[in-house]
Amino acid sequence: MAGSQGNRVMRIMLFVSLAINLAVAGVVVAFLWNGPPVSPGRPDGGDPALPYTRALDEDQRDEVRQALREAFLRDRTEARGARRDVIEDYQQALKVLRADPYDPAALGALMTAQAERSAGFRKRGQEVLSAYVAGMTPAERAAYADRLEETLARFRERRARHFEEHRRKDGPPRE
Repeated sequence: MAGSQGNRVMRIMLFVSLAINLAVAGVVVAFLWNGPPVSPGRPDGGDPALPYTRALDEDQRDEVRQALREAFLRDRTEARGARRDVIEDYQQALKVLRADPYDPAALGALMTAQAERSAGFRKRGQEVLSAYVAGMTPAERAAYADRLEETLARFRERRARHFEEHRRKDGPPRE
């Protein structure tokens, strides 16, 4: 009886672990797909691609998402490997974080590898977006440029409000 109870507990733990890993992988994919959330510390979100994607209208965003999906599906092996690597990296990070003694260089190297992989995904996204814009008519490109200008103006306004709020809260800047 104790053996079957132990097996049941182990299966539940494995299921929970898999669910957590898939959730983390989903967050990473969403981050790569949508860009980072706008952070209170960085009112522009910090991602230079963000204004470009926000300036697309809803139909264009759908078309770019579809083109990006197709780009990843063309090389399913790479996509599967990348998903597997993301999960393995986080599993490795858990081991590093729990190790005693803690090795900060190991975590740093792992995070560097994750950043490089993320840069590869971002590069693919930039290529897809660039090709999409190249296919626009001059009128569509001009309308896109207008929306990009509006997006940048909103980012500037948010940034100015953010710094004004911090200035009031923290006092004048120190020299």
